[in-house]
Amino acid sequence: QGADLFKANLADADLRGASLTSSFLKQANLRGADLSTSQGLTQDQLCEAIGDERTILPEGLARPETWK
Repeated sequence: QGADLFKANLADADLRGASLTSSFLKQANLRGADLSTSQGLTQDQLCEAIGDERTILPEGLARPETWK
């Protein structure tokens, strides 16, 4: 919770169940990561991160346009 993950390489990471509340995800590589049951993740955090079509998002969050 509240981790500084600036530019962290989390590609293909299993982040199911991880608490991402207040985590700093600017430029974090989430390509192919499974965030399906992560907690506290916001749309703003996703918009600052880097993901792709393989990134699995929690219900209620949308893939940012910048990920295309």
